[in-house]
Amino acid sequence: MSVFGKVLYATDFSPLAEYALKFVKKLKSAGTEEVVIVHVVDSRTTALPDGADLIERKTELALELPESEAKHLYELIERTRAIERDLKKEGFKTRLCLKAAPDVSKTVLEIAEKEKVDVIILGAHGKSLLAQLILGSVSLEIVRKAKCPVLLVKKRD
Repeated sequence: MSVFGKVLYATDFSPLAEYALKFVKKLKSAGTEEVVIVHVVDSRTTALPDGADLIERKTELALELPESEAKHLYELIERTRAIERDLKKEGFKTRLCLKAAPDVSKTVLEIAEKEKVDVIILGAHGKSLLAQLILGSVSLEIVRKAKCPVLLVKKRD
């Protein structure tokens, strides 16, 4: 059995998140079996309701949202499903969590606990610690409060 049998992969769909996904895939050879794919939409910047499961409620939400936001919602779902298909090709079991919430790091941590993951994997921008403290980095907050190991993947220059 692997030390990291079940991992949470948090993505913001950035190039750094894509780079972190490469590390997730490498864990297959180390015995990782399942990946929980998580993307949290900041509900403070959209018309999406706090706590909404965006996959489960996609049709209902699309009818309530302005056309541009409904289109964006479907694009987010497709992007997470593309990651899911990619990981399934690699032999992983997967679970998707696409949520709207005002606190991204708190939501990622709640999902990690609920899913009982062994590690959280996400990309890190590699800014100075002082800049991260000032900006309130999602990555830094997850590292501080996670009850499981966190793997921050920084792309080398």
